Amino acid sequence: MVRASVRMKKKTVFQIGGMHFALDMYMGFFAVYLVIAGLDPVRAALISTVSSFIGNGLQPFMGYAADRLRGKLPLFIGLVISSVFMSLIGLTTSYALLFFFILFGTLGSSLFHPAGANVAGGASERKKDASFAIFSTLGTIGFALSQPAFSFFTARFGNSLSYLLSLPTLLIALLYLAFSRVTIHGKGEPVPVRELGRILSGRLVPILLLFFIMVFRSAFVMSMNLFLAKTFEEWGFGREIYSTANTVFMLSGAAGILSAGFLASRIKPRRLLFISLCGFFPFFLLFLFAGRAHNAAAGFFFLALTGFMVYGGHAANIVMGHRIAPEMTSTISGVLMGFAWAVSSFGPTLCALLRGSIGAFTGISSGLLILTLFPLAAAVLALLLSHEVDS
Repeated sequence: MVRASVRMKKKTVFQIGGMHFALDMYMGFFAVYLVIAGLDPVRAALISTVSSFIGNGLQPFMGYAADRLRGKLPLFIGLVISSVFMSLIGLTTSYALLFFFILFGTLGSSLFHPAGANVAGGASERKKDASFAIFSTLGTIGFALSQPAFSFFTARFGNSLSYLLSLPTLLIALLYLAFSRVTIHGKGEPVPVRELGRILSGRLVPILLLFFIMVFRSAFVMSMNLFLAKTFEEWGFGREIYSTANTVFMLSGAAGILSAGFLASRIKPRRLLFISLCGFFPFFLLFLFAGRAHNAAAGFFFLALTGFMVYGGHAANIVMGHRIAPEMTSTISGVLMGFAWAVSSFGPTLCALLRGSIGAFTGISSGLLILTLFPLAAAVLALLLSHEVDS
């Protein structure tokens, strides 16, 4: 019976992780489409910033709704909305329509993520870091493949047929609704609204520290996700290279998340988080120098090491919040993922505005270099976390 239970938990982790993979396959479409369609980087960054701020800013409320409703609907609706609206971007170059599509795609993502985090975090009591790392890793792999998937599909069939990319995930959503036993759950009765403020205020200091660590780290990572393709294009690389740059970054990041998840049983999560937030920097500098030298192989190598390090603390950041407030994991996930992502959405716009501001690094790479100050500042905040987040 124990082995069957363990297998069922593994099955749950991989089912919710597979759905995470399917959803995040759409979240990188716009970053490569802005290069394909020749969009203005500042306007594109504003679309990304505003839609992320609105959509992700609602994620704590989406998470609270998931904690109250439970069941399947938040996961199902999130998959459907994101896949449909993100797949429509190839139909237009209108900035207004692109904003509308991306906003609704982000809203679907905001509904799915806290609910999915609830399921993944609750799938294993003893190995919460590992189960959540698998969930995060599969989503990161999906995000990593989104830009080449969109680029290669539209190169073959044209931008106007991009909406067809929604069909596989729509099928997955229907199969989940009809046949899966994976549902949102929680400890005891759902937390009523009147108790929400009391619980959060009693654990305010560690939650705020984890929140700002995620904000500072995400400001840099979001800018990398949006502008890596543009950076490689500015360095003179072709479509095959710039379409896969973010894939290299995020696949390596997925490996970092998974490695950190299993190392968390041997190394304190606080220490892993600190190493992640400062250890990426030397590899990022080497990446910039390799790119400037037009050395794609070396550029990809150091970009991969940057992704591995900076993503390594992602899952630990969220699981620490689950440990602080286990009775409301969807809500905490909404704060540490969605609301933190909303606040950190200033990153891409700031990056675009800072392009070319350092003489030795032309274009977007200047902005990316300046934004490394944020995860380095987050490393300092990680030193202030208390031992309660480790167990």
